[in-house]
Amino acid sequence: MSVLTRAVPLLLVLALTAFSPGAEAAPGENAAVEPQAATSIPFGFTLGDAQQPTTSHVAKLGSDIAFPPGTFDGALGGLTNTVPISGKLNIPPTDGYFVAFRFMATTGRVEIVPDGDATGMATVKTGKDTNCKATQTNICADTDVTAKVFIKLSDAQVDGKTLDVGPNCRTAQPASVNIKALVPISLPAPPVKVTSTFTAPPFAGCVGHEDVSRLLTGLVSGPGNTFVSNLTLRCFSSGCKA
Repeated sequence: MSVLTRAVPLLLVLALTAFSPGAEAAPGENAAVEPQAATSIPFGFTLGDAQQPTTSHVAKLGSDIAFPPGTFDGALGGLTNTVPISGKLNIPPTDGYFVAFRFMATTGRVEIVPDGDATGMATVKTGKDTNCKATQTNICADTDVTAKVFIKLSDAQVDGKTLDVGPNCRTAQPASVNIKALVPISLPAPPVKVTSTFTAPPFAGCVGHEDVSRLLTGLVSGPGNTFVSNLTLRCFSSGCKA
């Protein structure tokens, strides 16, 4: 038997052993990497206060809608570099007053309905006298967050007469409200004013005695609407209730 003939079975045995399920990889070679647990640091903000309530300006109507104080509660994906941020937006409904067609008094119940969580990214910074000088805190975050919300209308009246919009009158698609702001993530912290400009989508489902979706779309929907509020840090990390 030749040397080559004797070597082939030995090579096959070595190959099968190397690729068998029970074989262990050499240190540093093809070793499975254990996934690291994602960091999730809770936080809570209050939206709106006496100095700057949460307000939305409706461009087409030239009117402001002021909402009661709301909340934004979520989690930050760490305290170094750029990390994901997400949270739940909760703004109570309010009664709005508008002047339609520049002479017709209009009132209605306005509700902001979130379409899932608000999400984005945050770049964490430090230094009360440097990077975080504007927030007057030791730690802050440069945030870019987008909230998608439906605008729902109910209890509408035009010139003192009920306008039946039905129970499901809201924008056909969610409005996208993007907020970019440097916010504090350590306490105590002063409020931070945030602003955003957004487009109100067309309305749908505004059906009572008749379908008035197109009427409301013509009155309200369009670009150039603004969202303004004061964000006040309420809690961070272990100070937030589960």
